Amino acid sequence: MPDSDFIQVKQMHGELLVSQKRQQLGCTLTTKELIFQKPHASYQIFLSDILGIIPFQLKKPAPAPEVLGESGVSPHFSTQYHRISALRMFVINRSGGFEKGVTDILVPLNERFIQHIQRCTDFIPIPTQ
Repeated sequence: MPDSDFIQVKQMHGELLVSQKRQQLGCTLTTKELIFQKPHASYQIFLSDILGIIPFQLKKPAPAPEVLGESGVSPHFSTQYHRISALRMFVINRSGGFEKGVTDILVPLNERFIQHIQRCTDFIPIPTQ
């Protein structure tokens, strides 16, 4: 991906378990870390630094279809996100990299990623409903 807007993480730790890139978001899980990528920024969190992962439901925005001629266009974005709380996170952008202390990050994660994270950590799922 030499022409990609995604910033590559040069040193990944652990064995690769799953990786996916969809439009403007990339997610990679190894046995030791979780990496989120969006254009021009990457976020690297070690699994040992994760305090918790909580489902987070975004409020649906009011539908605002755009009419182009006789066609209606309505964007569809996932409203199911997860809030990840971590002791520290490494942020890599075009200016370089830096460590951020205790932080939360909201990311759209599918059930497959959550299941893989549960297998790699000692997190205990708690029903939210």
